[in-house]
Amino acid sequence: MKALQKHLCLLILSFLLTPSQAAEPAIRQDYITGALSSFPFDRHQFAEVAQPLSLSAAGVLTTNQQTIVDLARKAFNDDSFALGIMLLERGQILFEQFKKGTDHKTKFFSYSMAKSLTAMTVGQALCAGQIRSLDDRAGAYAKTIEQTVFGQATLRQLLTMSSGARASDEDGGSLFGEWNDITTGRITIHDLLKKYGSEKVNPHIFSYNNSDTNALMLAVNGTGNFAQLFEQKIWQPSQPEQSATWLTDKQGQLYASAGFGAALRDWARLAMRSVALLKGADGPCMAEFMQQATTRQTSDTVKQRFWDYGYQTWVTKKWGVPAYAWQGAYGQSVIVDPTHERVLIIFRYAAQEESYRAVGSLFSRWARMPAQ
Repeated sequence: MKALQKHLCLLILSFLLTPSQAAEPAIRQDYITGALSSFPFDRHQFAEVAQPLSLSAAGVLTTNQQTIVDLARKAFNDDSFALGIMLLERGQILFEQFKKGTDHKTKFFSYSMAKSLTAMTVGQALCAGQIRSLDDRAGAYAKTIEQTVFGQATLRQLLTMSSGARASDEDGGSLFGEWNDITTGRITIHDLLKKYGSEKVNPHIFSYNNSDTNALMLAVNGTGNFAQLFEQKIWQPSQPEQSATWLTDKQGQLYASAGFGAALRDWARLAMRSVALLKGADGPCMAEFMQQATTRQTSDTVKQRFWDYGYQTWVTKKWGVPAYAWQGAYGQSVIVDPTHERVLIIFRYAAQEESYRAVGSLFSRWARMPAQ
């Protein structure tokens, strides 16, 4: 009976959360704030550490910092779909606010933000020697997809969403029913990628596709253990204070393109870890990879976008300094200015143009401000 109830619940939630819903005005806010991190989906759990990295509140704010905090507070309070927001500068919290029953313990479930975490894990595999070159074909490591379009693509092409696979069925990069099929255990990620076949359509051209990301995970798994590498090289060194979860298929393989859930402060720690890697915390190899990951490698030539694309990460120089972002459906963003070590994190349960404009305007002003 319990198994039947679980299956029915999964079917209901999967129907409600099919990726096509990303274009809808809203989903239930509790899906973002914990339900999908604790509900009985198959998932991998990553443990917290005994001594979390301290994130202290800034003391007396500078004039520039106070200006940004005032703007952030207004933007957050004016956004009826906003759930949690945080601004950090050089590891100090300038502003943190929650609403709708959320707090610092709430696990914020992400969608495509997980893609950037996947890219960092690929970088670690490269620098550890598990991957010989980003110009190797993915199928050289992931034999089960060797004959697919993704297996024939190089790792660099997958990192830049340029595998040459036919366009996905939905704007969010999914096939019809993809979320349903994975979360209910109908198919594996291998099976999902094989649905695209082997035909290449416009190789080297940017085409946003979840399966490019998932192929990267399979390639890393072909030489080791993706989840373990992420935990050892990305998650644990960020010194999180709470555990996190990542959705998996029925074989326990991480659904690398989406499904990572963590507390807001741990999202902040992950962003700080990315800056540390960019600045050489794990040596020159990883610093070079992160430099490539967070600067323009390609752009969307079909759809006009504010952002260009690095390695599974949105990038821009339009604010006067290099910046990069992890973005997901329903208005999720982690935006990083590595020069000044400034981070803005916001979670919503609906994506609205005015909200994006408010946050973009805020970050643009902040990025142009000199440190005081």
